[in-house]
Amino acid sequence: MTAVPGVRDSAPPRSASTPERADLARRTIAHALLLGILADALLRDGRWGIALLAWLLAFAATVGSLVTRRGATMTREQRAWLGAAVFFGGCFAWRDAEALQFYDFVAMLVALALLGATLSPASPIRSVLGTRIRDLAHALARAVANGAVGFIVLVLGDSALGATRRRLADDRTRALLRAAAITVPLLLLFGALFSEADPVFGSLFGLPKLDFGVVMSHVLVAGFFTWVVGGWMRGALVDDKAARPLPGGFPLTLGTLEITVVLGALNALFALFVAVQVGWLFGGEALVRSTTGLGYAQYARRGFFELVWVSLLVLPVLLGARVAISEGDARSIRRHRRLSMPLLLLVGATMVSAIGRMRLYVHYYGLTTDRLFALVFMAWLAIVFVWFTLTVLRGRERDFASGMTITGFFTIAALNFANPDAFIARVNVGRAAAAARLADSVVVRDGRARVSEDAPRAPIDYRYLTLQLGGEAVPTVVTALTSGTVTPAGVPMREAEVRERCDAVRRLLQKWAPARAGDAEGARRDADWRAWNLGAVRARASVRPHERELRAVTCWDNGGESPFGIREQRKSLVGEQWYVPPPAPTR
Repeated sequence: MTAVPGVRDSAPPRSASTPERADLARRTIAHALLLGILADALLRDGRWGIALLAWLLAFAATVGSLVTRRGATMTREQRAWLGAAVFFGGCFAWRDAEALQFYDFVAMLVALALLGATLSPASPIRSVLGTRIRDLAHALARAVANGAVGFIVLVLGDSALGATRRRLADDRTRALLRAAAITVPLLLLFGALFSEADPVFGSLFGLPKLDFGVVMSHVLVAGFFTWVVGGWMRGALVDDKAARPLPGGFPLTLGTLEITVVLGALNALFALFVAVQVGWLFGGEALVRSTTGLGYAQYARRGFFELVWVSLLVLPVLLGARVAISEGDARSIRRHRRLSMPLLLLVGATMVSAIGRMRLYVHYYGLTTDRLFALVFMAWLAIVFVWFTLTVLRGRERDFASGMTITGFFTIAALNFANPDAFIARVNVGRAAAAARLADSVVVRDGRARVSEDAPRAPIDYRYLTLQLGGEAVPTVVTALTSGTVTPAGVPMREAEVRERCDAVRRLLQKWAPARAGDAEGARRDADWRAWNLGAVRARASVRPHERELRAVTCWDNGGESPFGIREQRKSLVGEQWYVPPPAPTR
């Protein structure tokens, strides 16, 4: 393998003695068990916040200790992958955005897989830099396999516990274990009977009452993390078998004719599609409705995500075609390069069309996390296509995988810094006036006037903002609710907006206001430090000082409007409890 400047090989000497390897394996089992118990204490409730960061810091310290014990040092790249895993795990304590946390979790797992792949002497790669995509994929698959079944090999093979068990079977320990197996059940049986016969003795001998379901949940959570962490550590630190290089060829070989037909046909298809897109971009809604019968917003809604998939699938086609060409076939390589360039340009035009559809989509329906992340993903794809042109099409295939991987991590990190939930809330609140005008617009069709089919139900989709977004969106939502309605009185959409605002206030107070008197579950939730999250803290801080203003937001009752607070006080008179804040102090 070609040496990478500035990166040291961290593999241990392959001549390590068997006792040393067994000792390292036993230490790995002990550390994995401790990390499993810690995971049960911190993460078992599923409300991950700062607890995940605390667990990852313990995991990082353990890995560093075991690497030192192995007699090796971590390279800069390996420390970077470990730091990336800790960073994305720490984002659970930073951003209160469920959709974003999913991508953070995936990035954390991939970073740990890359760390394990580069740490292990049995892995085919020592660095992501200069690694082929097939080698990188093989290393990631191996890391997943280690996490799934590596713990079995670690316990039964690497640790030499079987030999220890056989040695114990030859001495007095076997007799002691047999005696204990007989004595303990007898003591429990007779002790239970004596306890039932005499309450005084029962108070001395009473066994603690255990909830079997709770005990099993602790065992399962701790066991799961022990299993996965132990398997990962076995593959990354204990397994010292020499890595077998992957075969260099590809099962399918393509020549000039095949490359010309495949890529030429794709160029023709993409060119035809781009020509049609030029028509709707310049022809406007009249052309779309006359040819498809769809409204402008419906047309945009049906096409965007399909175009995202089209852009994504082009990449493996171009990569697979290049891999299938023999290295000595210079003519086919040149043909692949010449046909790939126009295809990439057409893909770029397709992506421009998709962005145009998304612009219309947001104009009519607002912005959501799915739409925003799809746009970000498409922007990352554009970067990948540029990198593909600079590497693969210029004969530098080994540089492509590392650039694609690193830019992917930076894209997810940039999303965390950009605060997507707050951005989505600002966009949707900012377009409220335009949405109100659209809702009141009237179109004439078949000789009759009717409201536009693309009109939203209300100017601001408070239901989405309060149910689907996290704490970062709350300050913007509170400002919008306390600023008054967008639709003036007497307009048909006024009732829908008032109802949505009322429901939004109820959801905000239930989720982000201080726990009400007698709400033990809410008080416990607010006091649980493991779920601490900066976005949630800011959400509560934005709701508390505006609680009285939020209760003044009107609701639609019996054909009219009344303040939310009065409505909830009426509910409490018929037996539905609701927290009413004390009157504000007079100045």
